[in-house]
Amino acid sequence: MRIAMVVPPWFKVPPDGYGGIEVIVSLLTDGLVLKGHEVTLYSIANSVTKAHLHKIFDGEMKACLDKPPSSFLNVALTHALGSYLDISRREYDLIHDHTWKEGLCCATFTGIPVVHTLHAPFDEENKKFYRLFENQAKVHFITISNHQQVSFPGLNYLGTVYNGIKFDQYPYSEDKEDYFFYIGRFNAEKAPHLACEAAKKLGKRLILAGKVHEKAEVNYFDQYIKPYLNADITYIGELGHWSEEKMRLFSRGKGYLYPIQWEEPFGITMVEAMACGTPVIVFKRGSAPEVVDHKVTGFVVDTMEEFIGAAKQVDMIDPRKCRERVEKMFTDKTMVDNYEWLYMKALINQQGR
Repeated sequence: MRIAMVVPPWFKVPPDGYGGIEVIVSLLTDGLVLKGHEVTLYSIANSVTKAHLHKIFDGEMKACLDKPPSSFLNVALTHALGSYLDISRREYDLIHDHTWKEGLCCATFTGIPVVHTLHAPFDEENKKFYRLFENQAKVHFITISNHQQVSFPGLNYLGTVYNGIKFDQYPYSEDKEDYFFYIGRFNAEKAPHLACEAAKKLGKRLILAGKVHEKAEVNYFDQYIKPYLNADITYIGELGHWSEEKMRLFSRGKGYLYPIQWEEPFGITMVEAMACGTPVIVFKRGSAPEVVDHKVTGFVVDTMEEFIGAAKQVDMIDPRKCRERVEKMFTDKTMVDNYEWLYMKALINQQGR
């Protein structure tokens, strides 16, 4: 199969640190190449891939994420238009788009079947946009959790493919130290301040990790996180995606506190924690009940009181069950196989129209 893989221009593939989409695309693209498919990755110049690489920009454009919307949109549209102009001049069997609105707008005019992975949740503004595609048979949508389809029925859904990880790179450990951790974005949606509140009430150590670069992140951190920082609640910065420090944090912690306050589309860090044998304590939002098996690989709760109570029971979780769930459901091999099957389904559906 000849596949055009289009990603946003903000981070390279794979990323050094933050960049969830780029990690998934790296694993997917390389996996497809190893299975014999001819893949071209439309990304930025310093991406590293087994596929052919077509670049629009010479480096990461992440600085635009903290600039006025006009700057952000200019870069997003330039990357999308440049990618799709090249795609339209070539003979591809299928386009797999991982961008946002700008990519979909361009993709509809290529005449090539399009698969679009929905990496974000649906809010009311997004729903208005995606409703424009309800009768577009050429555009096929793939969700990364079943919850996404339930929250917005009516699109031309091919199916759900859970994100996967490179399973063997995650060290398994039953030897846990007496600390909890949070790793992820710093904003009100991810709500790490609630992890701080829980740790304070529990009287337990909490290690926080993640990027704090953009203005909104800095403001959130200064207002909601800094007041909690002390000898027991510490922030260690952003960690490399496959760094030794990150793997140690995941594998030696007694529990991952993940107090999300939004409809999480997937949450790859939950999978990473479980792969290391570490249980997850998470609020029942979005994909959480699909990823975490309640009382088997962690706790899926409704209230802050339940969140704190679950942290007290974390030792009852068998680390082996956490590891086994990831091996069964969330590996990169499973992800690649599932995408390949849905690609073929999309092409068959297209031929039948």
